[in-house]
Amino acid sequence: MISFPNRFLLFLLLFTACQTQKIRTVEQLIAQSVSTYGFDAERYQINFDFRNYSYELEREQGYFSYTRQTIKEGKKILDLMTSEEKLKRFQDDSLVSIQDSIQKVYSNSLNSVMYFFQLPKPLQDPAVNPELLSSVEIKGTSYWTLKITFDQEGGGEDFQDEFRYWINQENNQIDYLAYNYLTDGGGTRFRVAKNAKKIKGFLFQDYDNYKPQEKWTPLDSLPALYDTEILVKISTIENKNIVVKIP
Repeated sequence: MISFPNRFLLFLLLFTACQTQKIRTVEQLIAQSVSTYGFDAERYQINFDFRNYSYELEREQGYFSYTRQTIKEGKKILDLMTSEEKLKRFQDDSLVSIQDSIQKVYSNSLNSVMYFFQLPKPLQDPAVNPELLSSVEIKGTSYWTLKITFDQEGGGEDFQDEFRYWINQENNQIDYLAYNYLTDGGGTRFRVAKNAKKIKGFLFQDYDNYKPQEKWTPLDSLPALYDTEILVKISTIENKNIVVKIP
């Protein structure tokens, strides 16, 4: 007969093994987080407002469509790009001819907004190279640390950027993220999630956006700098008027 202390120890070992099994691979960790946010759904349409634009996101299996529109000088400006076609710009529903360099600027801008809005779904893209680093503690909570780099092929104009995601070990949510970038002079950013809200099974978050005092501060040092309140808040990332439609 197994004594009570031994039974308890056996239970503890089995429980720990089960917990470890849940994150056996980095791909499983990402999949768990994607499911937590609802972006593992096969089909959906989401509308939201960010700053001066209204956005629409549609996904169905491998296909996606991104649009954004605004009013400039009394005219409706709409940008549209899909997984099958490059970005097109329309002015009052008429197609506008734009130079390739300008098209890239518009595409990068639209892609950037959609990338952060859909997190962690983009972490499953083929050009993403995920790596699970050591766990850390931030503000008394334990986090898995996820390093993300990109292949040059399929990684977009900013394939040299590097990201960190700190995923809450209790609920699989991304509470913190950081990245460095080279465009527009480059720099380092650290984001803190807030205002989490569930809409029709999807989880959405806003962010406070910080920068370190040193421009190229190592990404893995940022949680400790945030803990000691050394980072400088520079903006708030808020997505408003979110509407989810599931066909």
